[in-house]
Amino acid sequence: DERIRRRRRLWARGANDGAVDASATMRFNGQHPKPRGAHTRTRAYGAQGALEALNSKPLLKSAVVCAALGCVGDSVAQRREAGTRRAAAAVEAAGSKKKPTAAAPNVAHDFTRTFKQAMYNFFFYGPVQHYWYIELAKRWPARAFALTAESLAPFATKVFLNQALLGPVVVSTFFLWGAVWSNDVKAYPGKLKRDMLPTLRAGWSFWVPASSVNFMCVPTKHQVLYMSACSIVWNVILSLNMNKPAPVVAVAGNKKK
Repeated sequence: DERIRRRRRLWARGANDGAVDASATMRFNGQHPKPRGAHTRTRAYGAQGALEALNSKPLLKSAVVCAALGCVGDSVAQRREAGTRRAAAAVEAAGSKKKPTAAAPNVAHDFTRTFKQAMYNFFFYGPVQHYWYIELAKRWPARAFALTAESLAPFATKVFLNQALLGPVVVSTFFLWGAVWSNDVKAYPGKLKRDMLPTLRAGWSFWVPASSVNFMCVPTKHQVLYMSACSIVWNVILSLNMNKPAPVVAVAGNKKK
C-alpha cells in the first residue's frame, strides 16, 4: 500500500534527522493540529458557557452565590475566633508568674464547619431569598431611588417583614441544621432559648440599614445579589452564634469527703 510506504519513509527520515514533524504526521493521518492558544481559548469558552448557563437559571445562581458567600462568612468567623483565642492565650501567659508550658491554641481551619454552612445556604437560604424578594417585589412594588411619600409604605413594610419573618426563620432553621448535622437534636430547644434572641438582635443592628438601602436604591433584579453580598456579615454572625459553646453547668451533689 502506497500510504503505508510513505508513512514508513516519513518515520525513517525523522529518525535519521533526529526529530519527527508531529504536525506533518497529524496532517498525513487526516488530523489537524490545534493552533497555539487553542486550549486556553477552550477553557475560556468553557468558563463563559458555565456563567451563561448559571445566568439562565436564576434559582441555581442564587443558591451557588449564597453558598459561596457562606464559605466566606464562616472563614471570616473562624479567623476572628482564632484571633480571640490567641489574644486570650497571650493575656493568660503574660499574667502567669510561671513559665508557660501550654502549647499555642489550635487555629487550623475547620473545613467541615465551612461546608456545613455552605450546604445550608445552597439548599435553603439561597432559594428562600430568591423567592422571598420576588414575592416582596410583586406585592409591594417600588422603583429604586423613588424617595416619595407613596413609596414609604411599601418600603417600610418590606423592611419590617424582612426582619420580623425572614430573620427568625433563618436563625431557627440554621440552628436546627447545625443540631441535625452534629447529631445533637436534643440540644436544639436550649440553643434556641439561649442564642436566638442575641443572634436576631445582632442581625437587626446590621440588616435594618442594609435592607433600607436594598429596597430604596437597588433594582429588583439585583436585590438578591446585593443582599447576598451583605450576607457575608450575616453569615459571620450566624457562624459565631451557631458554634458558640454551651455554658458549663456545675453538677450539684458531688461533695468532698
